[in-house]
Amino acid sequence: MCTKYDPQHEAEAAMKRAAASSDGDDRQRLIQLALAWHELARDRRDERTD
Repeated sequence: MCTKYDPQHEAEAAMKRAAASSDGDDRQRLIQLALAWHELARDRRDERTD
């Protein structure tokens, strides 16, 4: 997979934004986004070890 995004970095950034958010709906959306980025990062790590 060739991408200019670092999923781990994006996951961490989304979680930081979620922690700073005062709006509950926005916080929940950002947490879901962070989890999706984290899953992509995990999948990429798994691809490298296979």
